[in-house]
Parts: sequence; structure tokens; C-alpha cells
Amino acid sequence: MQLRKILYPFSLIYAIVVIIRNWCFDKGILKSTTYGIPVISVGNITVGGTGKTPLSEYIIRLLIGNYQLALLSRGYKRKTKGTLLANKSSSAETIGDEPFQIKQKFEKLRVAVAEKRVEGMDLLLRNTNTQVVLMDDAYQHRYVTPGLSILVIDYNRPLWKDCVFPAGNLRETKNGQKRADIIIVNKCPASMRLEDRDKWLSKLKARGDQEVYFTTVKYDEPVAVKHEANKLFPAKLPVVALAGIAQPKGFFEHVAKKCELVKTMTYPDHHHFSDGDLMEIEHQLSQNKVKALITTEKDAVRFAKMPEEIKTMSWYIPIKLIVLFDEEERLENTILNYVRENQNNG
Repeated sequence: MQLRKILYPFSLIYAIVVIIRNWCFDKGILKSTTYGIPVISVGNITVGGTGKTPLSEYIIRLLIGNYQLALLSRGYKRKTKGTLLANKSSSAETIGDEPFQIKQKFEKLRVAVAEKRVEGMDLLLRNTNTQVVLMDDAYQHRYVTPGLSILVIDYNRPLWKDCVFPAGNLRETKNGQKRADIIIVNKCPASMRLEDRDKWLSKLKARGDQEVYFTTVKYDEPVAVKHEANKLFPAKLPVVALAGIAQPKGFFEHVAKKCELVKTMTYPDHHHFSDGDLMEIEHQLSQNKVKALITTEKDAVRFAKMPEEIKTMSWYIPIKLIVLFDEEERLENTILNYVRENQNNG
């Protein structure tokens, strides 16, 4: 708390800079490019771990059967620079772990990565027959104008209890939520009650024309990193749990319920495993009691260079977004209607 007080003056300076930047975009002083196809933006205000990737996959499943769909991402922590279009030789290192994870799941999906989103859009439109673009982690990247902007908020980290960098974890002030067309409050308890939802809505203070949805994350059954037909994860197996994600607490808690959790290993978000990391992981797996390593799906896509001994013992847990309060159809219709209504603008 004392550190937060020390850093708070710097947060005020940061907030002023961000407010001026947003004002310049709002007034057209900084130019934002509008495209003639549907562009959906998914992003957050709170740093890391709000659950954008499960939401992006949810939207992809909804649209990919009927549209030529592309994902445009920055490709955070990739080892390449510039604008790239994913191909069969792409990896987590070349396009980033989250884009690579999504590309592996959706073969027909076009994936582009670019620090400058305008260059990424131009690459997609020039080289593919894309009909709809989904921009990942783009809430603050305003040089491309989204037709539908979706803001993801972590239920466990309300915006009104936080402040901007460096004293807090916000990329901009809470006022930034006004730019969203849809607000997703994610990581809610699966048993969330209506009265709890109403309390959240009263504190969130969304505009009347903004749609707000409450969602939770569902953990699926573990999947072997080395995919083998009919390989099932044994119940209550003694395991080491490894996570290189922004908010690993929920993952570790789930593993502890499913398995005998011997040890947790935590790494920074998007971490690339070093030789020293591999030695430590191998050491932990060599303990007599440990029978498996269990990790997140995002971490598993960075296991390509892991030794075979580690891969053979490794499993990952996929996650899915579940819409609460029977509002899934309303959310899907909002997205589908936007795409349908903007198909002929180009």
C-alpha cells in the first residue's frame, strides 16, 4: 500500500497522457482508419489475465462456419518483428503463443500479427479474401476503428477498485469503458446470483446502450501434450502444475481439486522456457511421487522444444467461455447482426 502511495503521482501523469491521447482520437487529431468490412475488437483495460483468448475463440466458433475470418494480433512476446501472415511453418516463437494456440484450433482461420494494426489490416486485405477481422488485444490500439468493440473485465479485479499504471493495473482510466459496445464481465463464479449481478451493474455504471454480459470460465478435461488416441487423464494423479500466465491462481486451484498437487511452478506471462527452466522442470518431474506435469493450453503451445521426457509426462487443460443467466443467444445475435449488417460496406 505504501508503494502505491509513492507511485500514485506518476499514475496521475500517466492518466493525463492517456486522456489527452484518447481526446486526440475522439476529435480526429490522431487519425483512425475505417475499413469497409466488419472489424470486431476484443480488449481490456486491466493488464493481463482477463480472459480475452477464450472470448476470441468463442467469437471464432460463432463466425468461422459462414465467413472468411481473420485474427489480427500484435503477437506479444514473439521473437519476430514487423507484419507477418501465419503459415504452416509458424510457431509460438514467430507469431506469439496466443495467436499460435488459436491458429492450431481453427485451420481455416487466417492469422496476421503486426505491431501496427493498420499495416496488419492492409496485409490481410491485400493477400487474403477476408470478410471479417477479429482484432485481439486492441482496445487501446485506436489507429484502426472497430465497428464492434468488446471490453473484457475481470470479475475479481473491478475497475472501480483499481487505478492506472504504475500504482495500479489499469492501462487507462475507468472512463475508457465508455468506448465499448459490449462489456464482458469474465471469471464470474459459475453460481453467480442475480442480486450479485445487479450489484455489479450498479457499480459498473455502463451506458444505457451498452450491452453487459457475465461469463465464467469452464475447465475441460486434461489433454495429453503428445496427442494419443483414447489417452485419458487418471484421476487424483500426483502432479506438478506449471503456469506462465498473468493470473494463475484459478488454474492452480482447479488442478488442486482434480489432482494431488505436489508442487506449483510459476513463470511470467508469455514466458519462453530457458535451458535452466528445462533443467528445473526435469528435476521436479524426477521426484518419485510425481507422475505428470499439468499446464495451461497457452503454455503447452510453447512446449515444442521441450525434451521428449517432459512432453510424454505433460498434459494441458483447455478452457471455454460460458455465458451466464441464459444470455448466450442475445450475445450471439448482437455479434451476428453486426456482421450481417456490415457485410456490404466495402
